Amino acid sequence: MISENKTPGKISVMLVDDDLSILQTTSAVLEEEGYDVLACGGGKEAIDKFNDSVLAVILDITMPDISGFEVFEIIKSKNHYVPIIFHTGYSEKEKRIDIRRHFRPHAYVVKGSDPEQLLDTVAGAVESYKNILENVKLNEVLKERNKLIEEFNRSLEDKVKRQVEEIQRTSRLKRYVSPQIAESIISKGSDRYLVNARKLLTICFSDLKGFTQASEKMEPETTVKLLNEYFAEMTTLIFKYGGTIDKFIGDGILIFFGDPINYENHAERAVKMAIDMRNKIQELRKHWLEYGSNIDICSGINTGYVTVGNVGSAVQMNYTVIGHEVNIAHRLQLEAKVSQILITSNTLAGLKNMVETEEIKNVKLKGIYSPMTVFNVIRYKE
Repeated sequence: MISENKTPGKISVMLVDDDLSILQTTSAVLEEEGYDVLACGGGKEAIDKFNDSVLAVILDITMPDISGFEVFEIIKSKNHYVPIIFHTGYSEKEKRIDIRRHFRPHAYVVKGSDPEQLLDTVAGAVESYKNILENVKLNEVLKERNKLIEEFNRSLEDKVKRQVEEIQRTSRLKRYVSPQIAESIISKGSDRYLVNARKLLTICFSDLKGFTQASEKMEPETTVKLLNEYFAEMTTLIFKYGGTIDKFIGDGILIFFGDPINYENHAERAVKMAIDMRNKIQELRKHWLEYGSNIDICSGINTGYVTVGNVGSAVQMNYTVIGHEVNIAHRLQLEAKVSQILITSNTLAGLKNMVETEEIKNVKLKGIYSPMTVFNVIRYKE
């Protein structure tokens, strides 16, 4: 670390010369000019006494213990920036040129020349060194600031990366669940959502009855408009009850309840949603009939243990439910007539006597070996 003169009000310079008379007279000249002179009678003494308070070195070349050239190299190894002025009896121009080329001293002053020349040279060297010191300090400040900026940038990059990952995770969640649920999961920092697991869930398949026939009579634009309206209204209700959208299948929807948010009343939520969906469709039917579309809804709901998680390839993954209980819900929906909501006894057990149902015995579902007793949801109980 380079530091300036430690003596208040004075600039410290080092004078090195083995000739005592020159050492004394030159010191007197420098001191009269206001310098604080650190006089050394030989090279070894100069090396030992050199410190960071010295702002310039006036150095003899020919000395008996260590030559000025060696002293020059050693001092420069300690402080590369300190200016060193060769003060010697060498007067030959060619020799001075060789010395300057090899050692690159700040200046070369011949002994016995005008003292003013030495003082001007020392003053220039000190001023130059002060500028170097300021630049070094400035560079240190800039280096520290750059370090802080780099740390800030790294921190910012990490923060942006985390935020992008969070946005991606939130966007991914919002494909399946309501924005409120997605934000709640992310805000809690949970890393346990959307993972493969076996869980007790309630599965609901809903489908439009009569849509295929109606779409054959409608313009494609009208069909798309009707479907978009239907899916928009149904999605609102699904999210209202905390359902997770598995997928849209043509004009049908696969929904499940109990994951990623583990609602204890998932069966109740699913049935309430299906009833509200049926009611909403009756409202939509009023203007759908204007297009000649006699469309209604039916649903199948089952509660049981299923495998839920990411299924697919590295290119395309879907968060979905699979298993026998899912198939039963799908078969119930296929069996359901217009406006029916068919549920299993497992689902009914979770409803806490909240709805009126119609028992239907010995229902043979497609692909299901044993006949089942199922229940058609009529209405909410008073």
